[in-house]
Amino acid sequence: MSRDREESVLRAARHAAASRGHAAPSEANTVASEADTLPSDANAAWSDAGAASSDITASDTAVVAAGLADAVEVMDRLWHFGGWEVTQTHDSLRPYLLEETYELLDAIQHEDAETIKEELGDLLLQVLFHSRIAQAAGEFTVDDVAAALVAKLVNRSPYLRDTRFAAGTTLEEKIAAQESAWEERKSAEKSRRSCLDGIAMAQPALALAEKIRDRSTKAGLPDDLIPAELRVVHLGGPGSAEERLRKATLAFAARIRAAEDAAESARGERLPLDSADWRKYWAP
Repeated sequence: MSRDREESVLRAARHAAASRGHAAPSEANTVASEADTLPSDANAAWSDAGAASSDITASDTAVVAAGLADAVEVMDRLWHFGGWEVTQTHDSLRPYLLEETYELLDAIQHEDAETIKEELGDLLLQVLFHSRIAQAAGEFTVDDVAAALVAKLVNRSPYLRDTRFAAGTTLEEKIAAQESAWEERKSAEKSRRSCLDGIAMAQPALALAEKIRDRSTKAGLPDDLIPAELRVVHLGGPGSAEERLRKATLAFAARIRAAEDAAESARGERLPLDSADWRKYWAP
């Protein structure tokens, strides 16, 4: 490792230690263990992963952490300057988040690696910015964001803890097992009452329609109960195609929730619906 990189890693370790109230490491101990570079509440989840992550070395993690810690430090310096940054809120940054997302999508469409890297950096800035706003409000820090992500990924990915998971299966079977495990653990975490819970209803109408169709299909809703308006989008005609699709999608979502509620009332508890149940409780 070059001297410059060693110094960068040391700065990263010092920054992480300072942010958690720990003593900074000495120059003779520039590379911490892999678990030491993680937020404390993510350590347990990551430790449980055990040998399944043995191909990730401590030095690899430290090098990655160095660049991320530098980015956090720059965000802190911008914030402490006390200018434009401290006047921003989660809400005021929404247009920038949306713009940067579309710019990344455009770069991906053009398969431009350099621009993808740049736009990913801009999205990372949004993560750091929103985290810094929350930190100033005493809500959470960027470390908390990272810890929540690690805990989620480890909990929903049993193959990080069990190298025998889906062993001896085909690629298609392995992917199916991954998806099943993810959805099962996600459902247990969220304790959702409806198959539509957690969907962002403010997203563009086309994306919303696709998401609701996907969720309802996974929940066992027969395909023929999906309205024609959600299958084909007709452009032209009176009014906005976006608004027409949104209206039809929200009406479809309301019927799904109504069927779930009707089934619960009839059975006395909230249970998954099969195809016959959906048809039985579907409002005409």
